Amino acid sequence: MSGAGNIFTVIDNSEYRLTHEQLVKLSPLFCQTKTYKTEGLLVMNKDDSYAFRSDFYNPDGSFGAMCGNGARCAVAFSNKNKLFNIEFYPNEILFFMCGRDYIGRYNEKNIIIYFPPPIKIQSNLAVKVENVTLSEVVGTYVDIGSKHFVVNIRKQTQWKDKPIDEFDLFGIAPEFRYHPKFAPDGVNFNVYEVKYKNTIILRTYEKGVESETGACGTGAISTALVSVMNNETFFPVSVIPTSKIPLIVNIVGTINKIEKLSLEGPAEFIGFSEIEITV
Repeated sequence: MSGAGNIFTVIDNSEYRLTHEQLVKLSPLFCQTKTYKTEGLLVMNKDDSYAFRSDFYNPDGSFGAMCGNGARCAVAFSNKNKLFNIEFYPNEILFFMCGRDYIGRYNEKNIIIYFPPPIKIQSNLAVKVENVTLSEVVGTYVDIGSKHFVVNIRKQTQWKDKPIDEFDLFGIAPEFRYHPKFAPDGVNFNVYEVKYKNTIILRTYEKGVESETGACGTGAISTALVSVMNNETFFPVSVIPTSKIPLIVNIVGTINKIEKLSLEGPAEFIGFSEIEITV
C-alpha cells in the first residue's frame, strides 16, 4: 500500500497469528520481497474494543513508533478486508496503534487521522556535530508518538542558499539521527522550507528505514506544527514531501492549547505479493 508515496507491506495477522518475536525477525523479509521494497510493515489484528488494532515495524525489525501514513493505510486495509463493520463506525473509526488510541475518518477519497497533542516539544534546540562544515544547527524536537528533529533549511547559515532538492540528506542526516543528544532511541531528521504562507516543502530521513522516505506522516505533522509555532505558516498546512503527493495537517484547538492534530491524505492499494515462510 501507498500512503502519499510512503510504501508499506500490510498483513492481516488475525489469520497468521505471528508473535511479536517472529514479526521482529521477519519484518526485513516482508519489507523486501521479489516484487516490492517497502518502508515498513503494518500488522493488522481484530480487537473487540476497537475497529482494529495495528502495530508498525520498521524494515530493520525495530518497532514502537507511530506511523501517520501507515495509519491511513491501516484504516483502508481494515475496511476493505472487513476487520470491522464500517456501519458501526460511520463517522469516527476508533483504533489502537502503537500503544495509543487514534481516530480516523473518511473525507471523500482521502482519510484523516486525528492525533493526540504532542508528547514533547523542545524549541530552539542547538545541536553541534563534529563535522566542522555543519557547525551548529538549531531546530525543534517533537515527539508526536514518533520522534523528530525539525530544521528550517533557510534559517541555517551553512544551508540557507542551498536548494532543498540538492541538500545532501543522505550524507548529513545520520549525524543527527544518531546524535548523542537524541540517545538512546535516535531521531528522524526533517529539513523544510516555506513555499507559500500555508505550504511547506519537506524531506525526511527516517530511522529504521535509514534512508529518505517518499513521505513521512508524523514528520509532516511535526514540521507543520513547528512552522506554525514559528509564525511561518498557518493551519491548515499543505506539506509537499519527496513523493510530491500533498498531505494536509490541521489543528483542533489553538497553537497554545492543542486538543488534536490531524493528518489528511490518500491511502492506496498498489500490489500483492505472496511470501512463503517456515516458522
